[in-house]
Amino acid sequence: MESNPQVDDATYRRILNFLYDEAELFDQHAYGRWLERVTPDIRYRMPGRGFYEGQAPQSQFVNGYFDDDYATLATRIELWSRPSTTTAESPPTITRHFVTNIRAYDGGQPGTFRVTSHVLVFRVRPTQSTPYLFSGRREDRLREEGGELRLAARDILMDEVVLMSPNLSFLV
Repeated sequence: MESNPQVDDATYRRILNFLYDEAELFDQHAYGRWLERVTPDIRYRMPGRGFYEGQAPQSQFVNGYFDDDYATLATRIELWSRPSTTTAESPPTITRHFVTNIRAYDGGQPGTFRVTSHVLVFRVRPTQSTPYLFSGRREDRLREEGGELRLAARDILMDEVVLMSPNLSFLV
């Protein structure tokens, strides 16, 4: 359990709205607008997972899926936005991001919050009939900047050891 206190109701509602708005931007493929909601020093990571009999699940960056800062996220988003550079998204996939089990805590510094959530992403490619499901846990750090919440860090721990999708041309 978390040692920091949970946030008050008004702050919790702001955090919920931030996460729900983010999910909608992802589903609309509005990654440029999403990038406006992150901090310049963001760290966005999705390590690979290892499950070994008799041991707790492990997350490490031996073969991580994402380990991005602002510049690499901006490059990734720019490439996804150009049909000529991404055959993975031509035609664009349909995604639905479901965010649940949201817990929000004081981040230890003024205007910072630690947020955990579970995420389920439904993805279907228009050229294929079989959908892909991705489930995992996100650990976020949100920071207040200029009166707005911004994403400062995200660690995504997927439940699958091997992701069965042919690519990861979307954000979680």
